Amino acid sequence: MTISLKSPARSSDHEKFSDEQYDYHVNNADPDAEFGGTEARKILEKKLLWKVDCRMSILVLIYILNYIDRNNAGAARLRGFEADLNLQGTEFATLLSILYVGYIIMQVPSNMFLNWIGKPSLYLPTCIAIWGAISSLTGVTTNFTGALLTRFFLGFVEAAFFPGALFLLSKWYKPNELGLRTAILYCGNIISNAFGSLMAAGILDGMEGKQDP
Repeated sequence: MTISLKSPARSSDHEKFSDEQYDYHVNNADPDAEFGGTEARKILEKKLLWKVDCRMSILVLIYILNYIDRNNAGAARLRGFEADLNLQGTEFATLLSILYVGYIIMQVPSNMFLNWIGKPSLYLPTCIAIWGAISSLTGVTTNFTGALLTRFFLGFVEAAFFPGALFLLSKWYKPNELGLRTAILYCGNIISNAFGSLMAAGILDGMEGKQDP
């Protein structure tokens, strides 16, 4: 028969002391310990941020192409776009503005759908492929109605990209990192304005008469 020499009160105090020690250890543990300390964690975060920046840089290129694609009708006008489609009166202006009708209609629903499916890696590339196909169809239209439909659906699909890109950035960057990345993304708009017309001029000069047998 074994007789315990500890009183119930002393045993309770010992357990209480152990719990307090445990709570102190949990609450004061270094969250960076598993990364090798605070400095090591900062180095790892910089490396990770650089990798994410490199991958997200493709968004700037896509935005440049998006904006050039959106404004290609204005460049094509210089090489007989109106004459080829037999446009009359305000029909050319209608073709320019109808794109933004589809663009405005789709922007908010697109991001709601993107948030619901949670797969920007699938949704955005799919939209890019579709708007590329629709843009190609502009080259085979022969009248105002065909051009009107392609321009409307082009804006409808392109509306997914810019808000979707902002949504994607917000998922990968901290709030204090997001402002700079958003500004860099928007630089794609400025770059496209600077070089879009030059690219269009080169393409139109190189393709002049190529459609003829």
